[in-house]
Amino acid sequence: MLACRRDVARIALVVVLMAVLPVRSSAQHAKSSASVDALLKSIGLSKPTMSGAPDFNLLDTNGSPVGLNGYRGKLVLLNFWATWCGPCREEMPSMEQLSRNFGGQGLAVLAINQRENTALVAKFMKTNSLNFTTPLDTTGRVAGYYRVYGIPVSYLIDANGQAIGMKSGPMNWATPAVVDVFRKLIGDGNSGGASGGSMNLEPAKPLPSSLRAGADGIFVRHLQNAQSEVVAKLAVGEELVPLGKVSDAGESWYMVKTKSGAIGWVKGGDVEEANFRR
Repeated sequence: MLACRRDVARIALVVVLMAVLPVRSSAQHAKSSASVDALLKSIGLSKPTMSGAPDFNLLDTNGSPVGLNGYRGKLVLLNFWATWCGPCREEMPSMEQLSRNFGGQGLAVLAINQRENTALVAKFMKTNSLNFTTPLDTTGRVAGYYRVYGIPVSYLIDANGQAIGMKSGPMNWATPAVVDVFRKLIGDGNSGGASGGSMNLEPAKPLPSSLRAGADGIFVRHLQNAQSEVVAKLAVGEELVPLGKVSDAGESWYMVKTKSGAIGWVKGGDVEEANFRR
């Protein structure tokens, strides 16, 4: 009889735990969502009326297919624009800087062009040194999915494909406040990652306060690519100000500012780190 009572007690405890744990999980999720909402509101993004972000299948300027579902596991800045739109052109350099800062850490910038041809868009991107992906919405169908009635409009989509933020009109995506929010959302190079999901709101690993060229003749390049255009040449020991860092496939690059004011990229292995910023 005693053993039977113990079994009943254990079953009762399991039932209670099964009832309580989902409530706690739901409460924690709500708290996390509220934190993200507050974070985005602090930089002028509102909560979208839609939750799930509609998928699409478009071609970019290289003729390559682009679909939103292909970016699951990443934070996505989805922008709607056109070359004739002045406010769109105004915000694009800051989008490029954001893309360079976090492109290797879990952020994808997709700028969906509205009803323009491939040659025109490709020329615009090259002329303005813009390197993020530009799917072509030649019919305006995808803009309809997202209820875009004027441009520019931007949506922020999380690693699970949920629309979490929206901005109608142009925005400077490279201010310290915006960069800090994206750093918190992405976390330490991980926007949900393979675990599928929730954003890490902990601070990312800080940048060093300065860098020094570790050898003579190091090149600062326009892109994080050893074959890209050279914008400056460094002497051994020359100091640099780090603006951002990306890592991919075991290789890291720093976005830096030289003492002459040039901004570009250097390989992580070519420079030495000084003290960390706090």
